Amino acid sequence: MTDVKTTRRANDSMWAVPLSALAPLVLLRLLTEPSTPWLALSWALCVASALLLAAGWAALRQSGIRGNTAWGTCVLVHLVWAWQFVALIAE
Repeated sequence: MTDVKTTRRANDSMWAVPLSALAPLVLLRLLTEPSTPWLALSWALCVASALLLAAGWAALRQSGIRGNTAWGTCVLVHLVWAWQFVALIAE
């Protein structure tokens, strides 16, 4: 039996999960005052998104990336995550 290596490459949808995890974090930041429960939830979402980013990079390293839109989405999710992380540290 021969091993069949998957030729599927990473695309922009692999960055959609961490970006969707950041969406509630952005909404919390824009719509609420930074109270203790909201800050705790914000940190939890930021950590979850960081773990999803790490999983995305692991998949990327394994299979490569395809297309300019995948790179654009990758840059977007990293910029949003960095913005939220810096905002959380500043509080």
